[in-house]
This record gives sequence, structure tokens and C-alpha cells, in this order.
Amino acid sequence: MLRLDMNLLWTALNLVIWYILIRKFLFKPVNAVISKREEAIASQYTKAQELQEEAAAEKNRCEEFQAEIEKEKAAAVTEAQEKARNEYDRIVKEAKEKAVQIVEASRKEAEQEKARIVGKAEQEIRSVIMEAAVKSMQSSKGDHALYDQFLTKAGETDAE
Repeated sequence: MLRLDMNLLWTALNLVIWYILIRKFLFKPVNAVISKREEAIASQYTKAQELQEEAAAEKNRCEEFQAEIEKEKAAAVTEAQEKARNEYDRIVKEAKEKAVQIVEASRKEAEQEKARIVGKAEQEIRSVIMEAAVKSMQSSKGDHALYDQFLTKAGETDAE
């Protein structure tokens, strides 16, 4: 049946020794390396999570900053539009004032020109009247004859 043999005993002893040696010189260092790797991976994973949280926080901060910039931009655009509108209104007002001044100046100039032309015409009329009066006085004898001739003809026409 079962026979205990020296070979079997040496083989069993050999196996136990090999197991102890392998466990001490192979499994412990390999397990130590594996545990160090696991720790390194865990720390890297933790660092990655921290970096991810920092990135999310930075992203939120950037979004807030961008929103603030957008508000400032909108405010600047609104302010620029308001300034442009005010400048436009000022320029239009000045243009209207200048147009009124130009019209008023043109009206005054036209009145002055009219007064000058009327004065000149009056002066010419006076000179013509004066010349006629002078000629009339110089040739009053000839005019009497014409006047008499006119009366004669007028009387002949009435008598008929």
C-alpha cells in the first residue's frame, strides 16, 4: 500500500525548502514591487483627480471671467453707441444752427441787395425826371405849341 520511501521524503522536503526560498526571495520582492506600483498608481490617480478638480475650478473661473468680459464689452459697446448718438445729435444740431445762420445771412444779404437795387432805380428815376424837367423848361415854347395842337385836335374830335 503506501510505502514511505526516502525519495518521497526528500522530495517533500525539497518542495518545502523550494517553497520557502521562492516565497522569501521571489514572492516578497515581487509583492513589494506590486504594492509599490499599486501605491504609485493610486497616488497618480489621486493626483489626476486633483488636477481634474483644479481644471474644473479653473474652467469655472475662466467662464466667470469670460462672462465678466462679455458684460464689460456690452457696457463698452453701449457706452460707445451712446457717445456716438450724442455726437450725432450735436453735429446735427450744429448743422441746423449753421443752416439757420446761412439762411438768415442770405436773407439779410438779399434785403441789402434789394435795397441797393431799389435805391439805384430811384436814383435813375430821379435823374430821368430831372432831365425831363430840364428839357421841359428848355423847350417850353415847343411844348406849348404841341399842347395847343393837341387841344385843337381834341376839340375837332369832340365837335364832330
